[in-house]
Amino acid sequence: MSEQAGLRDQIAARLDGIPEPCSIAMNDPMSMVEMGLIDDIAICDDGAVTVTLCLTDPGCVHYMRMAEYIADALMPLDGVSSVKVRQTLDKLWSDDRVRRRA
Repeated sequence: MSEQAGLRDQIAARLDGIPEPCSIAMNDPMSMVEMGLIDDIAICDDGAVTVTLCLTDPGCVHYMRMAEYIADALMPLDGVSSVKVRQTLDKLWSDDRVRRRA
C-alpha cells in the first residue's frame, strides 16, 4: 500500500468518527461518512488535504462547525500539513448517499 493510500485510509477512518449534527438532532446518529456527506478527499504531495462535502442543504448552518471538526480530527495525523474543507455546489445531496452500517 502506498503512503498516500495509507493516509487516505486514516483520513476516511477519522471522518467516519465525526458525527453528523442533523442526524443527532433527529435521534438517528450517523457519521459524516454514513450520511454520505464526504464527496472527495484530495491529498497533495506536501500533505495538504482538501475534503469536499456534499451537504444535505447548501445553506447548512452547521457547515463551519463541521469544517472545524474535520480539521481538528485530521491535523494530528502524520503526513497531514494542512486541512481545507470545501462544499460542492455541483451536486445535490439525496438520501441515496446514506450508507448505513450493517
